Amino acid sequence: MPIRMTGMASGIDVDAVVKELMSAQKLKKTNLEGKKEKLSWKQDAWKEMNTKLYSFYTNSLSKMKTQGNYQARKATASDTSKVSVSATTATAGSYSLSVEKLASAEYVTGADIKAKGLDSSSKLTDAGMEVGQTITIKTGKNLDKEFTFEVTEDSTISDFTSKLKEAGLNASFDAKNGRFFVSAKDSGEDNMFTMESSVSGEGGLAALGLMDIDENLAKTGQSADSSSQVAIVKAQDARIKLNGAVIESGSNTINANGMKLDLLGTTKEGEEIKISVTKDSQSVYDKVKDFVKGYNELMEEMYTKYNAASASKYAMLTSEQKEAMSEEEVKLWEGKIKNSLLRRDDTLNDLMQTFRSAMQETFEINGEKFSLSSFGIVTGDYREHGKLHIEGNEDDAEYATKTNKLMQMLEEDPEKVGEALSGIMSKFYDKMFDKMGTTKLSSALTFYNDKQMKTESDNYEKQIKNWETKLTDIENKYYKQFSAMEKMMSELQNKQSQLAGFFG
Repeated sequence: MPIRMTGMASGIDVDAVVKELMSAQKLKKTNLEGKKEKLSWKQDAWKEMNTKLYSFYTNSLSKMKTQGNYQARKATASDTSKVSVSATTATAGSYSLSVEKLASAEYVTGADIKAKGLDSSSKLTDAGMEVGQTITIKTGKNLDKEFTFEVTEDSTISDFTSKLKEAGLNASFDAKNGRFFVSAKDSGEDNMFTMESSVSGEGGLAALGLMDIDENLAKTGQSADSSSQVAIVKAQDARIKLNGAVIESGSNTINANGMKLDLLGTTKEGEEIKISVTKDSQSVYDKVKDFVKGYNELMEEMYTKYNAASASKYAMLTSEQKEAMSEEEVKLWEGKIKNSLLRRDDTLNDLMQTFRSAMQETFEINGEKFSLSSFGIVTGDYREHGKLHIEGNEDDAEYATKTNKLMQMLEEDPEKVGEALSGIMSKFYDKMFDKMGTTKLSSALTFYNDKQMKTESDNYEKQIKNWETKLTDIENKYYKQFSAMEKMMSELQNKQSQLAGFFG
């Protein structure tokens, strides 16, 4: 910025005058900045609301439109120390279970070599391993993956465990106890492993307190060398009988006939665990209650924002105004504006209408039409703005004494309830999906005009930058005008001095 010598001839404080003249011009830019900030607040308000709407759509509503969620089952076992059972789609009835074997992972615990004073950085030759030997590790189903490790003069214990890990095993060396621990990552015979050296005797794996493990040893866990201190747990599949049918699995979690069985222990010969599967009407009822609660909370929030008090008397504060106010005063002032951002918002109103109309939908089954009211799910007084109630709901004081039609129908015919409610909710789901369609004004999975708001914000930004340039030009023009005035006055003063000198 050039140095400006002002007021030399006129005595006028030109800087102060220009500042006052510019304040009026800057007001236009300030107004644009206020509009941009207010739009930013509105974008944030809609982002928050959009998150809640999308969460409702993908969680609560998505579950309610899935018919299988209305067919909940409850399972109990006579011996929970040996099996934990849960039912999803299992047919109600009684089942017998015996657990013959639990699945286990192959596990090798090395002999104690603490006396050798080794740690992870120690060389394998310090343990007594011969250089040049090759250790072959096989893993995978049918042992179809092969890895080799060659012992060199520089090979360390850490190098060896790293190779075992590369082969897909858990491997570590406990220096404090002087033992190797090697195991498969998963249980079952398909996850067993072998480990064999090209050198036998003390110069091979025995130097590390380990031993050669071939396929037979991996399957049986029994070694011909009874003097070995190496402990081996063989890989094993779980084996159960469910209603007489034999089921084997590489995992102790077995899904069968719509039941999830977590095996915890084996049964004795001839022992049977009794499993009972019954309808879980309460679970389904609670899901419907949770949906109604979430729906009501969302509707209440939308209604509150749409009918918020007007903030037309509260203009956006300038930086100068904020400086003149306390922090609490600024917070209260801006809070009035923020609370009114979605007042009378057309998009919000459209969504509320969609919610209300969706809850009035019907679904036909064999010529019979069902609505939410068919199951005792009704709207309340008009002053509640579409709030839903479940008749007989003990948590709803006004409707608690009414007949609990929903629970009755879940007990009598859960299939029909599920088909009808999932049909109605599917229509609601589709309507919300349509509201999230990509348009010129909005992005996918978005309930409001985010693209339009972004365009408006960019336009404000452009106008603000244009005004910044314009204000600089206006300010320079004012100073140029005052400079011209100063020059003329200076020339006039010089002439007056000359005349005064002439007339003595």
